Amino acid sequence: MMLSSRAHSAENDESINTMDPKAEIAALSAKQYENAADREQAIIRAALADLEAVKRSPSPMTGWTAQLLLKAGRKEEGLAIVRHYMAERIKEAKARIASVEKQKREGTYKPLLLANGMEWGEPHVNGFGLWAMIQVYLRYQHLMDDALKADFEWLFTKNTSWFGSTGNLSFLIPLNLYLTENTWDPALLPQNGRYGARGEGAVKMFHKRIDYTVRRGSPEFASRPYMLFNVGTLLSFDNAFTDKELARRARMAYEISIAHAAGTWLKGNWATPAGRSYPGYLTQAPSAGADLLWAYFGGKTPKLGGNTSAVFAVAEPWRPHPLIVKAATDRTKAYVHRSRFDGDRQFQTSFVNQTYALFSTAITHPASGRKTAIWGQTYPYGVMFDQPDATKASICWMTVPCFDDKPLTNYTQGVQSRFCEYLQHRGSLLMVANDLKNPAHRPKVREDIKGHQPYTTDGWYALVYVPHGYQAMINDSQSSGRVYLDYGSVLIAITASQKFQWDPAAKVFSGKGGLHALDSEFRVFGDHVAVAMETALPAEFPGDSPAQRLARFKAAIEAKTAIQLTTVKSPAPATGSDPAAAPAMLARGTYVDRFGVRLDKIFQGDALVNDQVIDYATWPLVDNPWIHQEWEGNMRISDGVTERIYDISDWTITERKVAADKPKK
Repeated sequence: MMLSSRAHSAENDESINTMDPKAEIAALSAKQYENAADREQAIIRAALADLEAVKRSPSPMTGWTAQLLLKAGRKEEGLAIVRHYMAERIKEAKARIASVEKQKREGTYKPLLLANGMEWGEPHVNGFGLWAMIQVYLRYQHLMDDALKADFEWLFTKNTSWFGSTGNLSFLIPLNLYLTENTWDPALLPQNGRYGARGEGAVKMFHKRIDYTVRRGSPEFASRPYMLFNVGTLLSFDNAFTDKELARRARMAYEISIAHAAGTWLKGNWATPAGRSYPGYLTQAPSAGADLLWAYFGGKTPKLGGNTSAVFAVAEPWRPHPLIVKAATDRTKAYVHRSRFDGDRQFQTSFVNQTYALFSTAITHPASGRKTAIWGQTYPYGVMFDQPDATKASICWMTVPCFDDKPLTNYTQGVQSRFCEYLQHRGSLLMVANDLKNPAHRPKVREDIKGHQPYTTDGWYALVYVPHGYQAMINDSQSSGRVYLDYGSVLIAITASQKFQWDPAAKVFSGKGGLHALDSEFRVFGDHVAVAMETALPAEFPGDSPAQRLARFKAAIEAKTAIQLTTVKSPAPATGSDPAAAPAMLARGTYVDRFGVRLDKIFQGDALVNDQVIDYATWPLVDNPWIHQEWEGNMRISDGVTERIYDISDWTITERKVAADKPKK
């Protein structure tokens, strides 16, 4: 691969090549790229346009930008970045050690203990950065001088943070430890790793995690900040000392994970539920882990540079198979994508319709009763849509907040599944909120770090986030409990079970305040609440103006749809539970959409579509027109001419031609 900081793209755009670095990066980010080769050139050019900025960055992606340079023979530039990054991490580490020593001298030191009772110790080095640098070292140590090698040995052998606890760190940190102990003398390492400092336990965990990923999906799947550290790490076993079979399985798990994402990719919008993704707004220009998918599949160009995960995509040799690319880019017809990840009781639906996608998660509950999660670090469910203006959000969502006063991460409301549940059928989504004023399940109200007070302390509500940028709007909130929006790429009708008040001019209070000052939100108060969101393509309701087509959409919604909120008695308490616990009244929401389809959801009870109970027990791990995989089954990808089978028992990938008229299983 030929690289230069001012390399020519396929179009040889001289107007970009003569710009200063910041302007060049901005110009590259403003362009759209129709094919993977042009995207790769743009990613590389932007990453290398301002190497001084890359050198100063603490981002782990610095390591892959350095690899681009080293691979191209630009040794001194690549090593300069690595030296600076390592020097900064060593400076931080020594400062942490000095702080502990000072506290000990002053008698103020309070040790932080691990779950195994051992002291955490210092230096506690950032695990994401260690992953980036150990990859550079393993691949390019032959180019390094003794001083730089010594810096690597000091930082990695002095580091004490080998215990990772969160979903991504529980894999990444043992991986760092495994790579470290196979690079330097294991006797130099502390004995407090989660899987032991000698790695045998870690290797067993790697096999277990990889096996889980291909059978049940990646943990923290679709997480914007953490997907790369759960999935990208699967490409880190390609080295001289790792068992080749383990490396091959990890690479296959990576490919399956990217295939899982393909069906919900929509030109920059990754329209699927996501745990640990924030804030509560997104633009169509991808961010964080979604940059990786953009590099593979295209769409709205993200903000490029040396810190984007798109750099990882081009620096690593893996590329998606054409069948996976087709699954991510063929949007000629509307379809339903179903999936399962982030737990065995969560069932995702995405309805992808050319220029928008509606998405949600349904939840089932054990017979023993109320055992559900509060998902605070996520954007709630709703619709993502084409919105090429990156100053405007491309997501409209609804939820019952976890924390409307922002104490949790100061980013987003999340999904409060102790109070609300969802049912989706194609382009219609129903949310049922139950017993909102019950203090028994309410998170504790805490003072926000910026001094904001809770919006209310005596009642909860359904909350809908409305980004600005709509081309037409009808606000019937006070007369009929309905709001209609036309974003040019999607028509949205929001219907509540009771009337409410929406002031589009009021600023967003929840989350981090929205993307833009003109973004808005509204609340629907009540003990129980039902809210429906129905969507359509603007072309379904042609008119001479956005206002005219929205009026026609409104007429169809008013004439054909209905929402109803009732209550039903909950089942008797399970055997062995508190005998004094009387059956409660549970919310039941019903919505009939404009096609006459009836959505019926009982909170923590049955979900029905046209009176047929949804059988979540047979829900696939992933299913769309191109890809199918049963829960713990093999994956099949096909375009009707060629099929690709991933056998997760034999760990083989086979490809063959199929008859054009062969039915899809």
